[in-house]
Amino acid sequence: MGETEDEPLSLNLFQDLIKEWDTDHVQNNYDPTEILHKMADILEKETNVYMASDPDPFEERHPSRVDPECQLGLLLKAYFKKESLVQEVFNHYMKENYFTRAGLDQSSFNLNVSACRLVLDILPGLEIGVLNDTDGLISQLYKWVSGKLEPLCSYATGLLAVAMELNEVATEAEIREKNSKLVPEMLARLRELQDEAEKERDQARSDRFKRPFALFSKSPLKNPRRLSAEGEVDGVGKLSNGIVTINGGSGGKDQDGELVLGAGGKKETGGGGGCKKSLERSGSGTLAPGWPNGIMSPPRSSTENSSSSWAEMELNVIGHFEIFPVSLQASQIFILRLLTPLAEYQDFLSLTQGSRILEVLERYINVRETRDARLAFEALKLLASLFCHKKFTLEWVATGGLSLLMQMPRPSMAATGSSLCLYYLACDDDTMEKICSLPPHTLQDLVKYCLWLLECSHETGRQYSIMFFGLAFPFRTILDIFDASDGLRKLYNTISTLSIISDRDDDRDSMSDDQEFMQRQSVRYTTQSLKKYVEAHLAIRVEEEISSDLTRAGGSPQPPHPSYKPYRLEQEQVTEHIFTLLELMNYRGRWEPIDRLIKLGGIQLLLQVIALSYDWTYAGRAETVKCGLDVLAVCSVIPRVQLALCEKFDLPDESAVGINIVLGTAEGEIVPDSPEVQRAALLVLCHLLCGPVVRPGCVKHTATPTPSKRRGGSDRVKSSDEVINKVWECVRANNGIMALLQLMQTKAPLTDADSIRALACRALVGLARSSTATQIMSKLPIFNNGVLNMLLREPVLQDKRAEHVKFQKHAHELIEKVSGPMSRKNYENNDITLDMLHRASVVANTRIRYNNKQLLQLMHEHLVLSGLNKTAEVLKNESDFVPLVDSSGGSVPPVYPVRSMISFHPSHLNRRMISSPTPSRPISTPSRQITSIPSSRPNHTATSRQQVTTPTRPLPTTNTNRSTTSTSIPIRVNRPTRTSVPTTPTPATRSAMKTMDASDQSTSKALEQVGDTKHEVSLGSIVSDFLSSQHALCRNPMTTCPEFDLLLPHKCPDQRSRRAAPLNFTSRYSKKSLFPPYGGPDGSKLDRKLVYSRFRPVKSFRAGGDDREENVFTSCAFSGDSQFLFAGTYMGDVKMYNLQSSEETTYQCHDSYVYHVQPSRDSKLVITSSSWRTPYSKLWSVGDFFDEKKQFKDEEYLEFSCNVQDKVVGTQSDAVATIYDLHTGQLSRTLKPTSSNGYSRNRATFDPTDDLILSDGVLWDYRAPRQIHKFDKLNQTLSGVFHPNGLEIISNTEVWDIRTFHLLRTVPQLDQCQIVFNSGGEVIFGLNLEQELEDETKFETAFKTFDASDYSLIATIETKKSVLGLCSSWDDQSLAVVEQGNGECVESAVRMYDVGRLRAEEEDQEDDGEDEDGGPDDDDSDGSSDGMGGGDDNDDEWGFPIPLFSDGEDLSGSGSGTPSEDDLDDPDDEVDADEVEDLDDDDGGTIADDDDSWEDIEVEEEVGGD
Repeated sequence: MGETEDEPLSLNLFQDLIKEWDTDHVQNNYDPTEILHKMADILEKETNVYMASDPDPFEERHPSRVDPECQLGLLLKAYFKKESLVQEVFNHYMKENYFTRAGLDQSSFNLNVSACRLVLDILPGLEIGVLNDTDGLISQLYKWVSGKLEPLCSYATGLLAVAMELNEVATEAEIREKNSKLVPEMLARLRELQDEAEKERDQARSDRFKRPFALFSKSPLKNPRRLSAEGEVDGVGKLSNGIVTINGGSGGKDQDGELVLGAGGKKETGGGGGCKKSLERSGSGTLAPGWPNGIMSPPRSSTENSSSSWAEMELNVIGHFEIFPVSLQASQIFILRLLTPLAEYQDFLSLTQGSRILEVLERYINVRETRDARLAFEALKLLASLFCHKKFTLEWVATGGLSLLMQMPRPSMAATGSSLCLYYLACDDDTMEKICSLPPHTLQDLVKYCLWLLECSHETGRQYSIMFFGLAFPFRTILDIFDASDGLRKLYNTISTLSIISDRDDDRDSMSDDQEFMQRQSVRYTTQSLKKYVEAHLAIRVEEEISSDLTRAGGSPQPPHPSYKPYRLEQEQVTEHIFTLLELMNYRGRWEPIDRLIKLGGIQLLLQVIALSYDWTYAGRAETVKCGLDVLAVCSVIPRVQLALCEKFDLPDESAVGINIVLGTAEGEIVPDSPEVQRAALLVLCHLLCGPVVRPGCVKHTATPTPSKRRGGSDRVKSSDEVINKVWECVRANNGIMALLQLMQTKAPLTDADSIRALACRALVGLARSSTATQIMSKLPIFNNGVLNMLLREPVLQDKRAEHVKFQKHAHELIEKVSGPMSRKNYENNDITLDMLHRASVVANTRIRYNNKQLLQLMHEHLVLSGLNKTAEVLKNESDFVPLVDSSGGSVPPVYPVRSMISFHPSHLNRRMISSPTPSRPISTPSRQITSIPSSRPNHTATSRQQVTTPTRPLPTTNTNRSTTSTSIPIRVNRPTRTSVPTTPTPATRSAMKTMDASDQSTSKALEQVGDTKHEVSLGSIVSDFLSSQHALCRNPMTTCPEFDLLLPHKCPDQRSRRAAPLNFTSRYSKKSLFPPYGGPDGSKLDRKLVYSRFRPVKSFRAGGDDREENVFTSCAFSGDSQFLFAGTYMGDVKMYNLQSSEETTYQCHDSYVYHVQPSRDSKLVITSSSWRTPYSKLWSVGDFFDEKKQFKDEEYLEFSCNVQDKVVGTQSDAVATIYDLHTGQLSRTLKPTSSNGYSRNRATFDPTDDLILSDGVLWDYRAPRQIHKFDKLNQTLSGVFHPNGLEIISNTEVWDIRTFHLLRTVPQLDQCQIVFNSGGEVIFGLNLEQELEDETKFETAFKTFDASDYSLIATIETKKSVLGLCSSWDDQSLAVVEQGNGECVESAVRMYDVGRLRAEEEDQEDDGEDEDGGPDDDDSDGSSDGMGGGDDNDDEWGFPIPLFSDGEDLSGSGSGTPSEDDLDDPDDEVDADEVEDLDDDDGGTIADDDDSWEDIEVEEEVGGD
């Protein structure tokens, strides 16, 4: 650019011209021609200045966006601000009858010339759609072009070229018709102008020979820009015809390609001088324009340039051209621009017949002859458009045009244009095959030229060369030359040197939006090319490994792939190749391309690009991340890469683990709503997790995969099993199990959910080979609650059934890994859980034995009922058995003893109903309750045998609504069959019972043992199948069973000893003297279930004052002496209530709501926590007043230590825990984990001994302090609390063993529940967390109680109001619950409950029931004759559950009808006949009526005094 003092002069002059036009154009007979020419002069002068800065020739942005200080951009802004001028130029000045319409007898030619010239000058800031929107302008341009009057014809051609870039204009029928005539004319005109220009060049060379130094006498340095006293710009001199010419300085580039601006030269006194227009073209006699002041130094050490004179090279590099007066150069450029957009259409082919257009373009592209880079650039753009047609690409390569493209001056805009042509050539495989067949030196020159473009060209030139390599890498010939030329380093540098990847914030913050976008595009194209690069090498390496493997095996190697043919791989082929390489490639083998990429730092760079793209918002972000992941997927074959992904690396703002980034990408955190990116990330995980444990060239150190251990004091991982174990551990440590399980259950996006599920399940299969991961997964509810079975049934989208089949395959593999191997891969039965597999395994190993006499009794019964009395009599005489029926043959129906009734268990009935779509006989159940089994044989009619009766407990009405995993698909067992071909079934002779594939190895062995015998169906096999099917229905099947009874339904005994404490409270209490102190084993547990299922509200505390409706309660706590109740409020107050007098005292503690209050056991200190304003937590001393002792500014949560309350532990953001000593008030520990879980509700807490601390899922030793273990993250919210027994940690639904760090169990009912233990640590109160909805926060209206010993659900207590918090008193006799009304009534209160007491209304109901029945009924379990187990259909609002009875040890008395955990897993939950007998024998209990339900009985609340 010019000197600083001259910068505003052009803008001021231009604004003066606009003001002058604004004043004069309203006058009559006004001729704007002269003022338009003056505007154009200034615009063209600043255009030359702008072009001297060497902008990207493909740049289409406004000059002000390229350079905000650019004078050209300021001029364009000033012009377009004057809307009246813009409208006048387009709507009037470009009309050929402008003066005629004004009533003047004057030609409008000069005005049209000036207007067209001005429009050409403002094109960099013009929205080209205006050309089409202006009425009649396109037709007028065609008319001027056909008129052939210069310079208007050339100007109209240039404007028409811009209009043709609009697709709607070029494809219009009328325009296409005009173009079909215009294009041949333009081609002929172009050849004529080319010949004329050639003559000028010949004459110029002749003149130069006569005066070899004439060029330097006209140096542009002698005409710097200056403003003369007359207001004219020096260097903008007037020719003899009055036309203004512009002179200026020149700019240039140094050897590194950076712009160098020199100082101004001497001031020339003459105004008409300047350098020649085109190196002394003799034909015109005019002088070439000068350049803006400043000098552009010639490129040094450039072997392509034969002259060291920059004066001779400036046209080659920059390529200025003047449009006024119009020159041969400008006319040719306008024609080339017109043909460029039209050449892309198919119609253009027929219009070029006989024009030999490629020969014309060859002459233009030969810059060494034309010495005109601008003309060559425009010709290259046209050539690139022609390359859209294969005809021209093949012809161009065949005629040797490729070498011509590589002979461009370096640097020059022509070289940038050649990059576009090379990219278009690479787009066609046939053309690339011809290029690969060229001589090796030509290909070497091509690769070296493109590599030069990577480093020395404009931004678009770099991008086109990168894209060229991306398309050329599949061809091995190009790939080998690229590797030999160190091309990977240069390709890597295109990303590594970008400011957007820089570690320095200043570099990133200083970039403009346009610069940032361009750099992101560079990253996008480079990652695409790297993907093609590694995939091509992958195909080559796999081909070599397969050939070597075949050779080692004695086979014939595969024929080599032709070097000129491309390696094209689909995504499935890439995945297959990677696993092939993992199996065949030597563990310590070298892979030179990938090793070179690792050495350059490519792995870390790609991870950095993926992580940083989280903040990028542009259309190519998903493709960039996907390509980066695809590169990592191929590189993951190398053990070094696998280990690198397990290590931390630095990002600009933080440090992260590579696998953590990949997992986050798979979850959709980096690029939301992009299933392609998720699949790419999951494929990376599959390659990392599913590879072979022992790879070729490596010896496994242990018999089973174990975590890597240090051997010989070295940390270096040496074997493949250590590597994959480290990968497994890293995935687990970064919460991979939770992430993959969530992805396995995804339902969105609809079109890709099935493929995402399949890949996530495949990754889990690989991870399940880790014993630690298997142990954790075996306890997760998804494998036991039927969710996985439901996912396996139907695909998310029916069109994606093929993907769903893959998911089913991997899911069954996962079940095998978690539960044990299955014998065969038959996925007919998808409803499989771990519990069912275990039961099937036990049943398969059970020996079936039965009494043969009972079988004969049944045969005799069948013969009698069939009318074969003689045969039955023979059977009776030959066998010694007691018949079941009377064989007299009389008309009296036979009489059956009770034990001969071969009836169905309710689950058998379900089985029969489901297995038969249309039952052959009606099925009925008795409508009345059977309380006991009669000892005499009931009478039946002959027709009664046609119905299936059930003398056991009727089917519950809720049976049809049970989970399909429980009843609809029962356990099906294959008994060992006698067949010579075990795999060939014979359904025609099979048993009527459904069969299932054996699920364990023992069944497989049994099949093998009998596999050589002939298949026979016998009565014994049918009976064995029937008995084994009954055995499979047992809740707790046993391997060793006594002889089966054919006359009674079989049921294995429950896991309950007869010495156990009775379920009935009265019986249990009476046995306390015999079995102190609780009446037998588990007596205390049953007592807790009785007590903590009953709560009686006795008192309510409500806030006083005028703001009581807004100041709702948020938390509560009892004082250590149980005399006061502390309650936190929404407005930051803490209210203290005297429990005896209900006196209220209010203290202002925080500015926002108090969500945590904790008094010390001695009632001298109180902790309060808030989360809105600092200080978040405070410590108070309690006496007559609340005195603030200490503020904790950053601790969002604070609590006392457990054993000795001399410390407090605080929770800060970013998973940091702090410990303060209460005696000194000083910070004693700061615990910051190396890798955190990021729980949203992290709460640091002490264990009961105060030796351990749990914070954000990380276990610390307070004494060291050191990090002991990081638990796997299986939920997003709750970090966990210690169990009072000090051996377990409860984190949401997961229960972890502190001693082994194993997952002990999962408790689904604790999902999203805040846990509060009672003082004795025997009972857990579960309070559901709030749910953040769009417009409100929703709380549950109930709380739950659990037995802390086995986590069984005791009850769900419905309050009918939102429960915000609760706490238990120190003596465990009272419970305070923070309740808030719903709907219109939002009244808040802290309600006190007495634990273990029924409400008064319920006691009245119990008394009424006793009066009606004549006294209490001892048959009711736990003395719950109040109807809590169901029976009365009342509509009361309150309910407290009392369980009636329970199977086994569990006693589920959920107030909301919620079954216990064991009940959820039990598919056969109905009561059998023998269970009825057990109840009679043990407790004297009876089964409830048919109308009994487990729903709560609710009565109106009673509220105590405020």
